[in-house]
Amino acid sequence: MGGIKQHGQGIQITFFWNGERFRPTLRIKSTVANLKYAERLKASVERSIALGEYSLEKYAKDFPTTRVAKAYPSQVKTVPTFKELSDTWLLTINILAAGSIANYKKMLAFWVAKIGDTPITDIQYSTLLSISNTQGWKAKYRNNMLIPMRRVFDLAFHDEIIEKNPADKIKNGKVQKVPPDPLKLSEVNLILEHMLKSYHAQVANYFEFAFFSGARPEEVIALKWSEVDFNDNTTRIMRVRTAGTDRESTKTSNIRDIELNSRALEALTKQKQHTFNESDYVFHNPVTNNRWNSEASQSRRYWNPSLKALGIRHRVQYQTRHTYATMNLMSGANPMWLAKMMGHTSMQMLLNVYAKWIVGADNNKERQKIESFFEDDSH
Repeated sequence: MGGIKQHGQGIQITFFWNGERFRPTLRIKSTVANLKYAERLKASVERSIALGEYSLEKYAKDFPTTRVAKAYPSQVKTVPTFKELSDTWLLTINILAAGSIANYKKMLAFWVAKIGDTPITDIQYSTLLSISNTQGWKAKYRNNMLIPMRRVFDLAFHDEIIEKNPADKIKNGKVQKVPPDPLKLSEVNLILEHMLKSYHAQVANYFEFAFFSGARPEEVIALKWSEVDFNDNTTRIMRVRTAGTDRESTKTSNIRDIELNSRALEALTKQKQHTFNESDYVFHNPVTNNRWNSEASQSRRYWNPSLKALGIRHRVQYQTRHTYATMNLMSGANPMWLAKMMGHTSMQMLLNVYAKWIVGADNNKERQKIESFFEDDSH
């Protein structure tokens, strides 16, 4: 389209109005998406001119950084850019974990680079869809990248800056759900034996507690001795630690009390000699002799090498939690009780995730009844 060209660090639009030539410059990068935006804006301006509806107020709104716009500040309600609203939205999420905030900042940096200088009212669905579909992202990563961008438009919509939210129409890609991949009890014991021989005893204590308590890794490293009750054989889970920061709330924002089985209790009892009189926190990094900074270092230094050394198929450290759940189900534990121990927000969540093992446990019980019948000669 004529009348549009790169000008310095921006895009210049040329049009005629009332017999005069206007050449305002948009302070946005000369990208394919921004050039298309400039084309749409030019077409809109010329349509308004043809209908006799264009005015200095509209000009100042369309080109807020120009000298004309700055000369009429009382007539112009400045429309915030995507970047400005991104910065505002980031201030509203300070209740999230530090790691989540850091991830959202990184994701938003991508969107700001693409559409940051564009007024929020001028960003269209087609632009967002084009950007999200041309990056070569896998479905799950794309879905995650869309989350903070959508929240910025939600903010603009609820502040009544935009009448419609263009991000609402962008659909998530289909992602194949990865089922739990727990370890067998024999594999758990092999791992713990290997860790006890190869590393400091605190490493084995940490993983034994993780396997037999079902606590999330970020919950385990945030556990305090004051939350362990050795008389009642319970421990309270009430915070998480990620990216070196404690958050006084669990993933589901629900405090829960875990009933300690003998293996979890044994792990805590063995750990007492290392940190009980030295620290508020139960588990320490044996290298630094300080509490763990995040849950990632255990995987890198101890978990991954142990599985590799033993020839066990690789899993992420989070499978310690799934292992706890499936061992309980296969031993006949009540699913409702287990959901409470694991901090699930609903019974349905546990049924959805662990249906395979619940059915398997029930089948084993029924087979045992039949085998008992066969073994009884009195029938």
